[in-house]
Amino acid sequence: MLLLVLSVAPPAALAFNLPGRRTAAEDTTPLAVGRSSQQEVAPPLAVQQLQEALDGRRPQLEILSPADGALLPAGPWTLRLKVEDWPLVDAGPLGLGPHVVVQLDGDPPLTLTDTSTTMRPLEPGSHRLTVFAARPWGEAVKGPGAQRQIRLHRVAANPLSQPAPGSPQLIAVSPRGTAAGTPLLLDWLLLDAPLQNLRSGDASWRLRVSLNGDSFLVDQQTPLWLEGWRPGSNAIQFDLLDGLGEPLNPPFNSLVSEVILEAGAEAPRWQGGRLQPTELAILLGEAPPPAAPETDTDTDTDTEPETIPEPAPEPETAQDSAPDMETEALMEAGPDSTTGLGNEVQAEVEYPAEIGTATADRPNPSVPPTLVELAEPPLDGSVEP
Repeated sequence: MLLLVLSVAPPAALAFNLPGRRTAAEDTTPLAVGRSSQQEVAPPLAVQQLQEALDGRRPQLEILSPADGALLPAGPWTLRLKVEDWPLVDAGPLGLGPHVVVQLDGDPPLTLTDTSTTMRPLEPGSHRLTVFAARPWGEAVKGPGAQRQIRLHRVAANPLSQPAPGSPQLIAVSPRGTAAGTPLLLDWLLLDAPLQNLRSGDASWRLRVSLNGDSFLVDQQTPLWLEGWRPGSNAIQFDLLDGLGEPLNPPFNSLVSEVILEAGAEAPRWQGGRLQPTELAILLGEAPPPAAPETDTDTDTDTEPETIPEPAPEPETAQDSAPDMETEALMEAGPDSTTGLGNEVQAEVEYPAEIGTATADRPNPSVPPTLVELAEPPLDGSVEP
């Protein structure tokens, strides 16, 4: 009789209220309302080219100093690495080639194309330093020996602030920060996680990924290329779970990050189309990067315009200064001057008709006779030839 009741019961009666299961009333609202939706797509063409070129590499990393468990003094300290079978490339305007990523606790990741760097001072207590090889687009290399982790202390060790050594650890790799376009890489790194999927029923961990509120589970360390990100801020949450769906090694393995999709930002070269052979060689470290363009100082708007100096005045010659000196002498000389030039000037102004007579009685060598003759004809009416 019970079977009959179940068979004729409406579908809503068969919907058991299991944890995480929505009721029939909730099912009336579509899942995508107010939420973003991502779709898995193929990697960009440039990524596929670089991936094929790097497939034969087996990077091996070693932290030379400081040693695991070292007690560091106050102030900055130096990290030294040994990297084998993995080129470290800064391709200039093309972006990063293969590189190394350094993760100190929850700090933003530090990308390196060298085997040593100066690190920030540590706060008192214990810290985790993780180093891993990364591909040009930021994906962590998952092979054996491609990642290393040590514990560091300052003032005194505080082991309870860190996950137990040898326990599974989750590190969020990508995406983070600001992105110019899609698709975006979703990647993570699991340390000390047991192998699984070797046989049926051996699952020991799951990763729950929540993107802007939508969640899904993955059980392999395989990165995903996703489309469907919304402009602006996107929330990403990683939660490592055990085989029963319970949090594994909390709170260390529950991580939240943000990626901001910013329209108009400059996209990295690997997010574009197919690479040219020269570009591929530069990104792999097989050719030198292009030289940085030189700054044209002539077109720099910040510099002041060039001032053209005015030409220096030419020195006066004796010929040029002579007339001026004579004029000044005439103007400054008084009527009682011994030269008599002052009387002559006054006579020329008051009695112009007597110019000829005054000139004849007192010749002035500075005034040519021809000018005087043209100014006034002879008094006797004769005409000179």
